[in-house]
Amino acid sequence: MPSKNMGRIKAIIVKEFFHIMRDPRSLTMVFFIPLVMIFILGYSVSYDLNRIDAAVIDLSQSRLSKQLVQAFAANRIFVIRTRGNNGHGTLSLAAAEKMLRQQKIKEIIVIPADLSRCLAEKRQCSIGLIIDGSDVNIANLVYQYDERIILEFIAAMKGVGQLLKINTKIFFNPEARSQFFFIPGLVAVILLMISAMLTSLSVAKERETGSIALLFISPLKSREIIIGKTIPYIIVSLLDGVVILLFARFWFGIPLRGSLAVLLVFALLYIVSGLALGILISASAPTQRTAMLATLLITMLPSFLLSGFIFPLDSLSPVLRAISYVIPATYFLRIIRGVILKGAELRHFLFDGGMLIALSMVLLAAATRKFNRQRKAAQ
Repeated sequence: MPSKNMGRIKAIIVKEFFHIMRDPRSLTMVFFIPLVMIFILGYSVSYDLNRIDAAVIDLSQSRLSKQLVQAFAANRIFVIRTRGNNGHGTLSLAAAEKMLRQQKIKEIIVIPADLSRCLAEKRQCSIGLIIDGSDVNIANLVYQYDERIILEFIAAMKGVGQLLKINTKIFFNPEARSQFFFIPGLVAVILLMISAMLTSLSVAKERETGSIALLFISPLKSREIIIGKTIPYIIVSLLDGVVILLFARFWFGIPLRGSLAVLLVFALLYIVSGLALGILISASAPTQRTAMLATLLITMLPSFLLSGFIFPLDSLSPVLRAISYVIPATYFLRIIRGVILKGAELRHFLFDGGMLIALSMVLLAAATRKFNRQRKAAQ
């Protein structure tokens, strides 16, 4: 970008920082409201379960083990995977654990190699269950469904009731704390709301005070104004996100098993998408009150209900699932939960990061176009 344009953008950045510092009460609320929300909502939300994606490691490959696999597959809630990613070959335990870490499945069912022989010789053997415990409610429901199916399978076979046992391991959240799943999701929702709120009031406020006319007649290009208005709030929102994460870490004891640098990189992309959404709302809303209400409606409800925060995406109708693809929280929820709870790496979220970049570019382009049309209409 030419030095002349950089100088113009720098002037807008300085102006916006002065604007932020002249309103300390609003700045205080930006940091205070998320802490209050995360404190209150952190104790109050539970979940339902509509689908269980499970990988089966059948080491026995006997008639008996195949009957057990069929018992799980016959249940309408279970979606069973027994093959590798290419659809060929038996699924290995390492590959299944990788799928569990990437949130593609909720559990792994391991059938021992000596299942038939142990039962024939009246020796005890165990069915292994490895369950994603990052969401305690879902983990408990998964275990209950597993136990019911296995007990029904045992009941259909005479003389093995005391021989077949269930050996369960809980991954990612062995303490069984529901906050470990809920709080990271709440951080994502609050961060989007605050980011959009910051910029949604920017243009609307200048429109109400009349100072937007000075921007309209300035030599600045519309995209320079939009970029200049966005950058200061990126810094404020990122600091806000750090404060929220620190509060969640030290108050609720939320772990950080992955890289903080990876989380911050994706948080930056997520914040930009939220700020771009706020700019678009601000350019369209006639007043600050309208902008604030629109921001709450557009960010809070979809992020809570259609991003996977409360309801699994697989349980949504096709129409609602299609809407979820244009909600930034849908992608950042997978990222923050994967990094914090499962230690997932950057390579696991390339698609989600790419979608956040694409959404940010589309929203910024739409905001710039809207602002430019208003500017031409005012001249």
